[in-house]
Amino acid sequence: MNPQLYVPFPDLGRGSNYDATEGNSFYNSLQVNFERRYNQGLSFLADYTWSKCRTDARDRLIGGVGGYRAPALSGFGIQGDYSLCEFDVRQVLHFSGTYDFPVGRGKALLHDAGGLIQAVLGGWRMSWILTLQDGQPLTIGCNPATTAGFGCNALLVPGQDVNGGSHNVNQWLNPGAFHNPPAATNIGQTDLTPLGGAPTQAVGPGFHRLDWSLFKEFAKSESTRLEFRAEFFNLTNHPNFAQPGSLNFTDIKNFARITATRDNPNDPREIQFALKFYW
Repeated sequence: MNPQLYVPFPDLGRGSNYDATEGNSFYNSLQVNFERRYNQGLSFLADYTWSKCRTDARDRLIGGVGGYRAPALSGFGIQGDYSLCEFDVRQVLHFSGTYDFPVGRGKALLHDAGGLIQAVLGGWRMSWILTLQDGQPLTIGCNPATTAGFGCNALLVPGQDVNGGSHNVNQWLNPGAFHNPPAATNIGQTDLTPLGGAPTQAVGPGFHRLDWSLFKEFAKSESTRLEFRAEFFNLTNHPNFAQPGSLNFTDIKNFARITATRDNPNDPREIQFALKFYW
């Protein structure tokens, strides 16, 4: 007898898994934009977003922020892992613009400059892009596991600040702010406390970056010009750290240590120069 003839979904291999992306998501935000068009050599665009995203959906390919603890458990399911979205960023600010320096021919300062003075001091312009944003959430699991076959999230200790302690790359989170729930005592118990608390108890490092450029134009004729560019990526050389590594809060020495940067290997300041000829 060929058992393949009796399987309900013959196009899928016997014993294989089927995953579906299901769940509810809610996103609420306040968004503000402010723009100043070119005036007195200055133009800029600023936008600010204050938001919150919550969901019980998870990316099955990467597990999301902690994955599901007990999706098949009656009375718990995926709704028991309703929490912040893995891409939740509470506050985001972008500020970009350009500014023509008021120096040189036709400008407020040295408006009748010519020759060497115009070549050295006139025609300078700068532009910038500033990005400031909060970190993304992460989930602290239990250690050791409190059940067999189900997941578990650590509980928060009342009165303890999750971000207390050193709160730096050596220990981003406070290990004293987390504790394990009680272990399961029997099969089929209705007490779900061994599954722990809600996911996304903490937030990782934010992202801060300033890119800045300086330009200088040299007019060669009415139809041609030469442009010099100096561009500085991550001008302040600010490190943007990745999420903490070890999340075992019982290992106090190594808990929540950060060992990587977010944009590696493009984190350090980069400087480039260029010449462009327009005709």
